[in-house]
Amino acid sequence: MTYTIITCILFMAFVAWYSYRRTRNTISDSDGYFLAGRGLTGGFIAGSLVLTNLSAEQLVGLNGQAYSSNMSNMAWEVTAGISVIILALVLLPRYIGGAFTTLP
Repeated sequence: MTYTIITCILFMAFVAWYSYRRTRNTISDSDGYFLAGRGLTGGFIAGSLVLTNLSAEQLVGLNGQAYSSNMSNMAWEVTAGISVIILALVLLPRYIGGAFTTLP
């Protein structure tokens, strides 16, 4: 148990140090921080939104609910996927094109 905690702390410290060294003095304004310098394409943004929608609730909770009752909860996920695609491909480019600097 102690070995696991120590290795976890050491690994997290290494990741923090490496991230700091790689990004030192590169983020100078809010555009760079929130929008990655406006250098991301629509595919990266859409992938980020879709992967953000995946979580333990989808991977564990929906499977358990489908096992205990029926597959009706899958209808929610199908419509959520369509709405996330519309958001990523239609609404998000307009949002970013408007020069907003908050998180989408």
